[in-house]
Order: sequence, then C-alpha cells, then structure tokens
Amino acid sequence: MTDRLAALEQAIGITFRDRKLLQTAFMHRSLFNEQPHLLRDLTDNERLEFLGDAVLQFVTTTWLFASFPDQNEATLTHWRAALVSTKGLAECAARLDLGQYAYLSRGEDTPVGRKRPNLLADLFEALIGAIYLDQGLETARDFIIPFLRDRIDAIRRMLLDPTTRLQEKIQARHKKLPSYRLVEARGPEHQREYVMAVQVEGMEFTGAGPSKKEAKKAAARAALMALEDVL
Repeated sequence: MTDRLAALEQAIGITFRDRKLLQTAFMHRSLFNEQPHLLRDLTDNERLEFLGDAVLQFVTTTWLFASFPDQNEATLTHWRAALVSTKGLAECAARLDLGQYAYLSRGEDTPVGRKRPNLLADLFEALIGAIYLDQGLETARDFIIPFLRDRIDAIRRMLLDPTTRLQEKIQARHKKLPSYRLVEARGPEHQREYVMAVQVEGMEFTGAGPSKKEAKKAAARAALMALEDVL
C-alpha cells in the first residue's frame, strides 16, 4: 500500500502530509460492501468526491471568468459543463492512469472496470477533494488548471458553432440533416423565450434562447455534449 501511494504521489506531483486522505480518495464503496469487517477504520471516497466536485466547480468557474472576459454567462456556463462532464473528467483521470490506484472489490476489479468513465471521473473529483484538504485551495487550483487549459480549445471549437458542428457529424454518419422543431414560445412579447428541439440518434434534445436561432444553437449544443462519444 505504501508503494502504491508513493507511485500515486509521483504521478500527480504532490506529496501528501496526510497519506490517509490520499488513500481514502481511492477507496471505492464496492470494497466496503464486500469486506466491511476488514475496513472498520477506513471510509469510502464518496465524501471526498462530493467536496472535490465543489472545489472543481469553483476553480473552473473562476478560471473561465478571468480567462475569457469577453464571453457572456451563457457561453461560460456551457464551457464549464463540458469541462466538468463525466467524459471530460474521465479523460483527465486517464491521463494520470488513476484507475490503477483504485481499491476495488473483486467484482469491480477488472481491466474494463478500472477504465469505466464514471469510476475515473469519481476518482478525479475525490483526489481533488483530498488535495484541497491536505494542501489547500491554491495547490488544488494548480493541479486542476493545466487540465482546463489542455481541453478548453477543443471545447470552444465544439460549442461556439454547435449547429454547424452537429450538422457535419450527422451528415457524416447518417447522410442526412438534423431535424429541428419549435417546442414553444413563452413569456411576454417584449421578453419572449423560444424552446427548440433537435432529433439525433432517436433521441430529442432541447434548448432555450431569446430567438429561434439561439434556441436552435442551445439544442444543438445539448446534443453535442450528450452524444460526444457517439457522434
């Protein structure tokens, strides 16, 4: 166990003062269901995951706010959602090969199980929570921001012109155009909000905006974010 923690510290470039925090960040709940009698003095990583999610949201929000002063709230919100999505966090965790450090039950401990996106995303958030408790916000920020910088350009390309990008992907895969429809127009005449829906892969995604064009973009953006692995 000591060797595993040392290798993990080397992988993330951080030496923990309290190694139990680091260990806890990788204790999966499945292990406690399987061997509760052996783990009385330990806890699973769900509380650290909860904390890490909050730290990640805060750091991502403040970084986006400072880095892109010309972008509006809606755009920054979409970028943040993409940056902290399960797929995005799993990619960050995979870069560090965090799955190999997880403590799992026998049923979960398979090569495929250690690469599950949900597991990897949870490990990444739990690790951030452990770093925050052990080293403070600045160290947690220094750990998170390089991952944000590495991914933001691809996310901007995907989300700044979502209708065109979705159309290109659908045409390449199915040789047809996405199908949009107006769901509703709500609110007073001077402050109208439109809701558009788009059909993709047999599923429907909706988006709202102050014009039909903006609502269409929001629907396309929702489809791209939800189906990034499929399209």
